[in-house]
Amino acid sequence: MPNPADEYLAAALAIIEQHAMHRARIDWAAVRLAAARHAAGAFTPADTYDTIRWLLTQLDDRHSFFAPPDRGDIAITSGAYDQEATVPTGHLRTDGIAYLHVPAFRGSPQHGTRYADTLQTQIAQLDTADPVGWMVDLTENSGGNMWPMLAGLGPLLADGPLGAFDFPNQPPAIWSYRAGQALLDEVALAQTSNGGYHLRVTAPPVALLITTGTASSGEAVLLAFCGLPNTCRFGASTRGLTTANQGFSLPDGATIMMTVATFVDRLGRVYGQALAPDQHIDGDAHNIQTRAAAWIHATAQARASQP
Repeated sequence: MPNPADEYLAAALAIIEQHAMHRARIDWAAVRLAAARHAAGAFTPADTYDTIRWLLTQLDDRHSFFAPPDRGDIAITSGAYDQEATVPTGHLRTDGIAYLHVPAFRGSPQHGTRYADTLQTQIAQLDTADPVGWMVDLTENSGGNMWPMLAGLGPLLADGPLGAFDFPNQPPAIWSYRAGQALLDEVALAQTSNGGYHLRVTAPPVALLITTGTASSGEAVLLAFCGLPNTCRFGASTRGLTTANQGFSLPDGATIMMTVATFVDRLGRVYGQALAPDQHIDGDAHNIQTRAAAWIHATAQARASQP
C-alpha cells in the first residue's frame, strides 16, 4: 500500500524542483536524499509539512514559504480571512499634505476590489482639498497581494508600465496601471469598481515612507514609484524581498509559495535586494514624517516658482 506521506512529499519536491528560481544551483539528488531522511517515519501529508518547510530554506531565495491548508491560497481566496484584512486610511494633515496609510493585503478578490476602491475614494476626496503633496506610508506593509495596492494607488502612479517580473529564461512580465486596473501583461489582476480616478494636478510631490517592515509586495508598491518625477523615499532600507512568489496548491489545500522571479522597475533596473531610502532617518514615525513633510513643501515651492 502506498505511503500517503511519500506521495505528498514527492508531489511537493516535483513542484519545488521544477519552479524554484535558483533551481540550477541546487544539487537535487542530495536534497531529495536529505528530504527522505528528514521525513523518515512520516505517514500522513501533515507529517511532511516540516520537511517541506526545510526544503524551502535550501533554495537560497529567503522568500519561498509553505502555507498549510487553513492558510493556503484556497482558504484566502474563499474569503475565510477577509475579516483579518486591514484597509487603507487617509487624512489631510494640518500642513496641507495628504497622508495615506497603505497596509498589507491578503484576502479574496472581492475584498481586493473593496481595498482598491477604498484607497481610490480616499485619494479622490483628499484631492478636492488641493493638497501640497502626498505622503504614502508603507512602513507597516509586509506584503501579500500587490495588485489591489497598485490598483488603489493608480491615480498617483498614472497610466502606463510600473515594473516587471524578471523570470529565468523567460521574457519579463510587465506590470501596468490603466483606468482603475492593475495589469500583468494586459491581464487585470485587480481593479476598482468605478474605472479609476485622475488627479487634478499631475506628478505631485510624493514622499514614500519605508522601514525594514516594508517587504515583498510592499516593496513592489515602492518600486512602482521608482522613476517617477517628484518622488522621494524616507526612512530605512526595506526588507529585501524584492522577488515574486507564485502559489502552487497541494492535494490537501496547502500551498507552496515559490519564489520564481525578481522585481524590475520601470527603468529596467533589476532588484532582488533591499531598496534604500533617499533620505535615511533614524527614529520613530514622527521623525520620518517631519523630514518627508519638509521635502514635500520645498518641492512644491520649487515647482510653483518655475516659469
